[in-house]
Amino acid sequence: MLIAPVTGMAVEELRRALTSHGFEVVPDAGSAAFAVVRVPTGTAADALAARIAQTVNVRNIESDAVVRALREPNDPLYRNGQSRYLDVIGAARAWDRTTGGEGVVIAIIDSGVAWDQPDLRERIFYNTRETPLSNVDADGNGCVADIVGCNFVSLATADPSCGYTVAPPNWETRDDEGHGTFVAGLAAAQGNNGIGVTGVAWHAKILPVKVLDCTATGRISDAAAGIHYAARMGAHVINVSFGATTDSLVLREAVEEAQARGAIIVASAGNEGQRAITYPAAYPGVISVAASGRQGSEGIDYRSLASFTNFGGVDVMAPGVNVLSTIPELSCGNRGWVCLDGPYASASGSSFATPIVAGAVALLRAQYPDVSPAIIRALLIDSRQPGTLPSDPGVLNIGAALERPLYREGLPGTSRATGLPNSSGVTRTPVD
Repeated sequence: MLIAPVTGMAVEELRRALTSHGFEVVPDAGSAAFAVVRVPTGTAADALAARIAQTVNVRNIESDAVVRALREPNDPLYRNGQSRYLDVIGAARAWDRTTGGEGVVIAIIDSGVAWDQPDLRERIFYNTRETPLSNVDADGNGCVADIVGCNFVSLATADPSCGYTVAPPNWETRDDEGHGTFVAGLAAAQGNNGIGVTGVAWHAKILPVKVLDCTATGRISDAAAGIHYAARMGAHVINVSFGATTDSLVLREAVEEAQARGAIIVASAGNEGQRAITYPAAYPGVISVAASGRQGSEGIDYRSLASFTNFGGVDVMAPGVNVLSTIPELSCGNRGWVCLDGPYASASGSSFATPIVAGAVALLRAQYPDVSPAIIRALLIDSRQPGTLPSDPGVLNIGAALERPLYREGLPGTSRATGLPNSSGVTRTPVD
């Protein structure tokens, strides 16, 4: 780790202080401006940083990251479309540090996920505590045989055209609309595998939670049940790419339970073009996301607020216009989806800006597995870059967020965590 002394302290004095407190200072590394401390095997870097900050008066602590040419994936649609907006959020800078999300589970609360989509099949979270088709709830979580997530769509309220016959909750989470699969791919499609697209977090796992029917609509009751389930399954990040225009105690309490269990919820602000945001994006602690992307003379400006997105009091905006992602093969040519080369499509909406942020949160969670959700949220929000207009919300910058030091100089003799946490019908269909 790279340790910078407080103003007026010589680096040699800092090295002596670190050594006296039992930290292993690398003798032949560093410079007149900073010291280098070795991270012992089996010790989490963020935990070590916290110990140093609590015992030694320092100005800055950061990881000694590997420096290399910015990493770009070999997925064909990355260079032929995705890079134009992923470059804006600093994705290549982020992948230089971690292509990650390893060990992180992102729950996709949506219309389901196509388990067999080529860019997603290796990213699906499998519940090994259950037995397929057993008709037994072996792990006691309330959902029978939920090997690949759980379905909460109500038979009473689902569109009859969907043809559902099994009462929820049940194990059938395959996507019969396309929306959920598109969302999942933006967050965590397999990167650098030579096919299709890349997600933001190449190695995160996807937990499908179906709460929207084949028309991409649902009820608050189903959404709340899905959030409860995702939290109890241990999801680290919960993506909600839909919203309700009215507050709901049931939905609020589902969000609060998830937050109490350590989940970070990322939710879309909505697509009504209003100075407002929908629920659950409006709830305290939820990362609310607006879509960026406005057509200009030189193409789409992904630092400008999209014309359709809600924007009142949002935490961050991310690309949400003409973004590329995965869809089920059976959706090609159906429900407005136009396939590209294989089961991939282009779409717009704040629904699709949201999982880009969820993938960014997964990268931060993978890099800092032991810090609080509040600090993860603060790292992401405090690293935003300015929008094109002063009135635009800040734009996601995951590259800067991953480079941001965890600890900076605070009061004399102390250091503190960088940044402070900022406070700030269910339907959603793609904006074509």
